[in-house]
Amino acid sequence: MIPALRQKKIISLMQEHEGVMSINDLVDFLGVSHMTVRRDLQILEQNKMVISVTGGVRLPNQLIHDPSLQMKENFATDEKNRIGKDAAKYVQDGQCIYLDEGTTSLALAHYLTNRSDLTVVTNDFEILNFLMKESSAQLIHVGGVVRRKNHSSVGMFAAKTISALNMDYAFISCSSWDLRGITTPDADKVLVKEAALESSINKILICDSSKYAKVAAYRVTELTRINEIVTDKKLPDNVKNAVINMGVKLTLV
Repeated sequence: MIPALRQKKIISLMQEHEGVMSINDLVDFLGVSHMTVRRDLQILEQNKMVISVTGGVRLPNQLIHDPSLQMKENFATDEKNRIGKDAAKYVQDGQCIYLDEGTTSLALAHYLTNRSDLTVVTNDFEILNFLMKESSAQLIHVGGVVRRKNHSSVGMFAAKTISALNMDYAFISCSSWDLRGITTPDADKVLVKEAALESSINKILICDSSKYAKVAAYRVTELTRINEIVTDKKLPDNVKNAVINMGVKLTLV
């Protein structure tokens, strides 16, 4: 198993074991040496995906930094693909939609290549580059301050561009959310996401279940402002019921 797949498996195993595992257990589950596991954990910790504790590691509840694009590309790829495919069903020809930065939004973009007369607004350079090559949609990149780590743009100028538009759908991504709402470790992302929510008729959160129960410093919006959440079936049952009871539509794929 190549390192990227093994690191993805480590995160998956930890999610199945309530977010905490010993190094010995990881060695047993993965069938590799202690040194191999420690190397993988070092990479994951450098990217803020895990936190070392005595004898093992835990998943962070407090999100200090967004993971890099390279790390996000290696995690929950199947879930992101299913989420993107389902979310794309909402988009009709002739509509104007916003795709928030992130690999889940990029997965959604892959299902929009044959749609005619779309206007796609995004702050994500990877999405822009893909759709420039693979679609005939009208594309609007919002500009702003460039975040090299995430291949996206943020800040006041990006938000002003979005605020000048009337959009049918905003597909919002995030790295952290709970029943109180969506949060981000990057204050400049708040302006962009807020502008997208304000300028759109329909507001859909698209993210895999690993993002649940993580909290970051800056609040984007309360959950009740979202019309629908599209996520995977690993979301805990008590959370599913709580979301539905809040009046937010929940789609599990």
